Amino acid sequence: MSNTNSPQRPSVKIAYIGGGSRYWARDLMKDLALQACFDGEISLYDIDFPAAQKNVEIGNLLFRRKEAVSHFKVRAVKTLKTCLKNADFVVISIEPGPIENRFADLEIPLKFGVLQPVGDSTGPGGWLRGLRSIPVFEDFAHQIMQHCPDAWVINYTNPMTLCTRALYAAEPKIKAFGCCHEVF
Repeated sequence: MSNTNSPQRPSVKIAYIGGGSRYWARDLMKDLALQACFDGEISLYDIDFPAAQKNVEIGNLLFRRKEAVSHFKVRAVKTLKTCLKNADFVVISIEPGPIENRFADLEIPLKFGVLQPVGDSTGPGGWLRGLRSIPVFEDFAHQIMQHCPDAWVINYTNPMTLCTRALYAAEPKIKAFGCCHEVF
C-alpha cells in the first residue's frame, strides 16, 4: 500500500491538544502510521508551539517511512480554535500547570507519610492535579462543542476520570471517553 491518500479510505482530522508532548504525540503518530483504515490530517496544538513544531518534523519522518501504511499531513497550529475546527477526533494529553507541580503533588504528601504510587490519579496528588485540570477541561469542552461538536474526544490526561467528567459537566452532549495508556 502506498504512502499517499487513497480514495478507498476515509480521511479524518485529528486535533491533538498537547501536541508538543515529547512522547505521547510521537506514539500516536507511530500507531497511526501502522494502520491502514484511514488517512488524514493531524493538527498539533500546544502552549509550547516550538515543541509542537518539532513533532511536525517527527511526524513527517514517520509517515514517509517505507513501513507506513497510512498518510497524515501533520501541522502545528497556534490556536485551539484552528486545531479543533472540523475535527473528527480530539485527543487530549496535557500536563496541567508547570511540571514542578507534578513533583510537588508527590513530594508534599510523602513528607506526611502518604506514599502515592499513582500520584497523578489518586490521593492528595491526584486531587491537586484534578483541581488544576478541571477548569482547563471545562474550557476545552466549550471550545470543542463550538468548533467540532460531532467529534469524538479521547482523554489521556490524569486524573482521567475527573478530567473526562469535567468535559461532560461543562457540555453534557459532548462525546468523550477517557483511556489509560497502561490498559491497552
